[in-house]
Amino acid sequence: MRILSFTAGAGEMLCGSCIRDNALARSLAGRGHDVHLVPLYQRSRTDETSVSEGRVRFGGISVFVQHAAPLFGALPGLDRILDSAALLGLVERFSSSTDPTRLGPLTVTTLQGVRGPARRAVEALAKSVRDAAPDVVVLPNSLLLGLAEPLAAATGAPVVVTFSGEDLFLAGLPSGDRERALGLMRDAAGAADHFVGVTEHHTRDMAETLGIPGDRVSFVRLGVDPDGYPAAPKDGPGGGEGRPVTIGFFSRIAPEKGLDRLGRAALELAAQPDAPPLRVRAAGWMGRGSKGYLDEVRRLFAADGSGVSFEYLGELDHAAKIRFLRDADVIGVPATFPEAKGIPAIEAMMAGTPVVVPQQGAYPALLDRVEGGVLAKSSEPADFAAALSQLVLHPERRRNVGARGFQRVREEHSLERMAEEAEAAFARVIAA
Repeated sequence: MRILSFTAGAGEMLCGSCIRDNALARSLAGRGHDVHLVPLYQRSRTDETSVSEGRVRFGGISVFVQHAAPLFGALPGLDRILDSAALLGLVERFSSSTDPTRLGPLTVTTLQGVRGPARRAVEALAKSVRDAAPDVVVLPNSLLLGLAEPLAAATGAPVVVTFSGEDLFLAGLPSGDRERALGLMRDAAGAADHFVGVTEHHTRDMAETLGIPGDRVSFVRLGVDPDGYPAAPKDGPGGGEGRPVTIGFFSRIAPEKGLDRLGRAALELAAQPDAPPLRVRAAGWMGRGSKGYLDEVRRLFAADGSGVSFEYLGELDHAAKIRFLRDADVIGVPATFPEAKGIPAIEAMMAGTPVVVPQQGAYPALLDRVEGGVLAKSSEPADFAAALSQLVLHPERRRNVGARGFQRVREEHSLERMAEEAEAAFARVIAA
């Protein structure tokens, strides 16, 4: 197959969707397919070898200018200047490019496609791929459904749209923008030939929200490349001999990801008479707007007299991420919303470390398949502390759960399996 796949870059942020898009493109190429991965809006970051092209199409600056000042945005040649790598990189350093509270009108503009203020940017994108001759075009999320019709017309190929976590962004939009965006998404859904979702929960919810029948939707599970991860599960439960049990947090540093809740849960657990010494270590990308939130988490630990230590290690590269996950005894991510993907949990189990995650979103189906962790009743600190105690207070169970997750996640969430499922979905669409 000749696959033209787009990925929605998030600028300086290391995002799970970018990692997934890149890994899938790399794996499909390894299976003999001709895959062209193109970043949209901003550059795409991944902690693995990137296979996307360097040039950004449908650049965020030019789309914004055409949205905010249509006459100025219509100046000939302006889009080439605005989409330059140097200018995009400069703006990314100072922007909050994924904040839904500020992006409602721009989201609506993008969904309007050629019928909206960004018509020139949409037409330029379609023209740039007119000679690509793909067998299938893949869009990275349903917020870009406004591009489906012009891309299908330009290439003559069927368009597949990915569900990849749009619900959190949509929920954060101001209510008026959200309703208008959803209406445009429903209207534009007919221009796409098929939809693929990365988890069962999110796939089902988005299809229902947009009114898409089941025969136009497929589930393509997330996959993680085991390269660089340990070749064997841990040989012991960790802790003991005066060493504290390490509770790790690996995700974006933001209130909705629940680092503060994990801290409160750890402090509550430490107050139990039979609790071992504990420490909490966190790592992950942090936007400029979340520094105050991290300071609040630090004050939470500093004000407590239990002796639980806290350390934030910043954003990690691929090798450091694996070491961090392996060194933790338990990984906990008490997100306040139903996670659509849950990649950090998969990566933790790939490293042999059991997870504690809330019973919502992608996690129940994931742990039902992989059995590499414990589901908390909710992400509230008391419920999360109860779930953590099942692993923290019972070292042998921690070792057994970690070993089981290590084995099963390689069977259920390998990069090869993700590529096989995507390949099958694309082949069905092409055949139809």
